[in-house]
Amino acid sequence: MPDRPWKAEERQVAALFGGTRFPANTGGPVDVETDGFVVQVKHVKRMALAELEALALEIERIGFQKPVPKIGVVSIKRRAGKKTPRLLILTEAMWRELHGGGGA
Repeated sequence: MPDRPWKAEERQVAALFGGTRFPANTGGPVDVETDGFVVQVKHVKRMALAELEALALEIERIGFQKPVPKIGVVSIKRRAGKKTPRLLILTEAMWRELHGGGGA
C-alpha cells in the first residue's frame, strides 16, 4: 500500500507533538493526541477560512470535553511542495486555556 502524503503529514505532526497518531479508519476527528493536546491534521491544496474556523471550533469543543481538558489544535499544511510551512491554528479560548485561562 503506498504511503499517502497526508499519512506522512499525520506522522510528522504526531512526532512534533510527541503524541499518538490515530489511523484514518478510526473515523474520529482527532488525528493526534497527547496528554495535553488533541490535534486535527489537514494536508490540503486549499481551504476556505470559514472551513478552517469550523475545524478549530470543533477541535476546541473536543478538547474541552475530555475528562481532563486538552488544548485543541488544527495543524494545516498546504500541498504545494516541501517548502510550505505547517500552520498550527487554535482559537482564542484555547490560547487562553494554554496560558492558564487568564485574561489578555
